[in-house]
Amino acid sequence: MIPSLAVVISTYNAPQMLYLVLDGYARQTDTDFSIYIADDGSGPATQKVIEAFRHNNPAIAVHHVHHEDDGFRKARIHNRVIAQASEDYILLTDGDCIPLPGLIAAHRRLATGGTFISGSRVLISQMLSEKLQQENGKVDLGLGSLLKWRLQGNINRLLPLLLPVYSSSAHDRLSGIRGCHLASWRADLLTVNGFDESFEGWGREDSDLAARLLHAGIRRRDMRGSPVLHLWHKDESRRRLDENDDMLRQCLKQKRIRAIKGIEQL
Repeated sequence: MIPSLAVVISTYNAPQMLYLVLDGYARQTDTDFSIYIADDGSGPATQKVIEAFRHNNPAIAVHHVHHEDDGFRKARIHNRVIAQASEDYILLTDGDCIPLPGLIAAHRRLATGGTFISGSRVLISQMLSEKLQQENGKVDLGLGSLLKWRLQGNINRLLPLLLPVYSSSAHDRLSGIRGCHLASWRADLLTVNGFDESFEGWGREDSDLAARLLHAGIRRRDMRGSPVLHLWHKDESRRRLDENDDMLRQCLKQKRIRAIKGIEQL
């Protein structure tokens, strides 16, 4: 049993998406968790969404951790949140990923010492993503709606949404990591010194974190069932991806455990 659990939601100037994501967490079957918004420099509209959620859901503690907008600094804002959080177990996700109602309960049940969990996602089409944001209301996640979305081509997969929740056996593979659905004990994140802020711009900071957890002897288990629903959005710039790929290769070659520029360097 996990003594305490935190959801860390990264966001940047996407208040309509964040509204839908937070509404998903308001409808969890297990409500014993905290939320940390890892805000990479959003404007006032994001603050308004967070304040409205706090007002409507007073039983859920919501912490808004914000720094100024100075480019893509997801690794740094994550490190600030991890350093501040007091919860034992941390679910890392994004402000464009709607949870199913049983997500928190699934992570609480599957978490075990010496491992981290890699979850999956289902992609929502551009048309449906824009429609949901325009409506700005509660998203119907019932089986009928999910089936209809699949028949209309508005989600790319149905089977992960129908599977009972279970986890794979522990393993050491890195491929297939999704930073939008990754959970770890906070103590293990501190062991590897959090995210490596040496990674600039979009790409590979999540894989680097997972690789260093594996190097530290913390094994990976894959969650089947209860994927997050990933809202469509324009891709981030990939201009630094080649450099970030090189840094990830170096991390793997060196079997490095600790981030070069991580929580201790804040």
